[in-house]
Amino acid sequence: MTRRVSGNRITKQIYNESVNTDRAVASVIRALPDRVANQIAAGEVVERPASIIKELVENSLDAGSAFVTVFIRNGGKSLIEVTDDGSGMCRDDALLAFERHATSKIKDENDLKAIHSFGFRGEALGSIASVSRLTLSTCLTGEEAGAEVVIEGGALKNVKDSAPIKGARISVSSLFFNIPARRKFLRSEKVEASHCQEAVIRQAMGRPDARFRLLRDGRQAFDTRAIPEKEGLMGRIKDLFGEDLAKELTPVDFSYGAMRLTGFISRPGTSRGARDTQYIYINGRYVKDRLINLAIADGYRSLIPKGRYPALFLYLSIPPERVDVNVSPTKMEVRFIDGRAVIELVRSGLYDSLKSSRDVKKDFYPPAGVSFRPHDRFVASGAPAPDQPQVSLAQPDATLEPETPVIGREDFGMLKNLPLGQGAELFHFDFALPDNFVVVGQVFKTFIVVEGADRLLLIDQHTLDERVNYEKLVSALNDGRVDTQELLFPVQLELSRVNSEFMAQNLENLQQLGFVVEAFGESSFNLRAVPALLLNTDYKSAVIDILDTAVDDEIDTDFSIVAETAINIIACRGAVKAGQSLNKEEARSLLSKLARCALPYTCPHGRPIALTLEKDELLKGFRRR
Repeated sequence: MTRRVSGNRITKQIYNESVNTDRAVASVIRALPDRVANQIAAGEVVERPASIIKELVENSLDAGSAFVTVFIRNGGKSLIEVTDDGSGMCRDDALLAFERHATSKIKDENDLKAIHSFGFRGEALGSIASVSRLTLSTCLTGEEAGAEVVIEGGALKNVKDSAPIKGARISVSSLFFNIPARRKFLRSEKVEASHCQEAVIRQAMGRPDARFRLLRDGRQAFDTRAIPEKEGLMGRIKDLFGEDLAKELTPVDFSYGAMRLTGFISRPGTSRGARDTQYIYINGRYVKDRLINLAIADGYRSLIPKGRYPALFLYLSIPPERVDVNVSPTKMEVRFIDGRAVIELVRSGLYDSLKSSRDVKKDFYPPAGVSFRPHDRFVASGAPAPDQPQVSLAQPDATLEPETPVIGREDFGMLKNLPLGQGAELFHFDFALPDNFVVVGQVFKTFIVVEGADRLLLIDQHTLDERVNYEKLVSALNDGRVDTQELLFPVQLELSRVNSEFMAQNLENLQQLGFVVEAFGESSFNLRAVPALLLNTDYKSAVIDILDTAVDDEIDTDFSIVAETAINIIACRGAVKAGQSLNKEEARSLLSKLARCALPYTCPHGRPIALTLEKDELLKGFRRR
């Protein structure tokens, strides 16, 4: 018994009319056979076994499943089986499901404008069946008999009644058996199994209310329960990633117009070498989006080192009509009606979360990665257009008064970092100073020693002052009041051709940052004024460093990017240096300034400001406990 189960229902009328003409013309364009068309579609949809798991599990969830089991053998190359407890299908629907562009999710063209399911392209099941041996067993809820459909390489081999089961079970074996060239591109069993497991985890993170179980070669990889509403997403994070990661996270809940951002993100000082612990969802769908990645990088700018990434679990709720989820066959890429608003949602949400995580007041310097707005014409790329509602991150709510220290409540985030000995551990300290902190002194002319709340803090005086300078400069820049000091005698700068070109293009931008520079020949410039922070430093080399960094990073004349580069260098050059002696009053003054920072966790380059040692850990180290 052979029957086509997929294909475009194209009539032959147009073809017949085109060839029955007065002139006999040899046709070079022809419609591909359905099987070939499906195999081409499979090349886009079925990249590896994990791709099949994604498609089948999404179908299960769209069918209302609360429990999905995935079984794989040989990394999914030999067998993938997905079983669910969803609504199931009748016999006719089970057959029709493999037709191209057949679906229960779309009724007319209006539904395409606001898709509420995991999306539809109408190619997944037919594509999978065209490159494998597939068996579908299903039963419509309430029916006494189920149906079993068997397909090999796109051809229907058998269809029969079967015993009723709840939901559906799809078995996919011998992947790419009929396309050996594609099979050769699959990786080892271990690698493919890892991708399969990640595919299930992504679905599980998107639906904490459902139960997911993964079996690898007969052994259980994990079985994550349906999370009760009171535990929420954090319960799923703990189940799949453990308590250690959960302790590093702080919640996000931010709204911008009709959009909302929720989830958890890692606090500053915690970072990873890759994005493998970043899970981003739009309306429940796992996505990979360049705009969102840019917004995340902007939100964490100056908080983690370059080349490092935060851990995060972000969930964006966007009106379905404002996002297109059918951009690519894999349905991981999306397109927004207003990408700038999405960037602002993510960037503002991250800032709001990172700031509130330390329970600070609102009279602080602005955060890292904000949109620099000293004048209306200087708006960072990605900021909302003037006619959109503004989420202002750049303006402090009150004037900072240095003589009034603001110390946050005793709240500590401890991340295991360096072993000191038997029983004693050194931790990264990334929250507010205790109310009753006492400056003990200075060691190695580099670190300030602070005692407070049964903890000993070691604070890097240079990174501390860098953070203070950075946030003061950003605040001053946005207020249009960067303190500038005119030089008694102009300093002449002789620049390379590349640097001189960049300087000539950015004279006005640099002036906004406190540098007053005038052209003095083809490659010569006179430096007439500098930011007050640099007055007692080698400000000439600071200017050269700004130019070198900007040129090496291929920075254009966008003010916000030039400003970020310059501020990092100015903050560093103007900070207290390692090796500089400080008395207790000077140290306390620095700490009071740090306490008023919005994000007092790291220097602008992402290095930690403080490490802490618990009193109990210290006692254990000396074997007093």
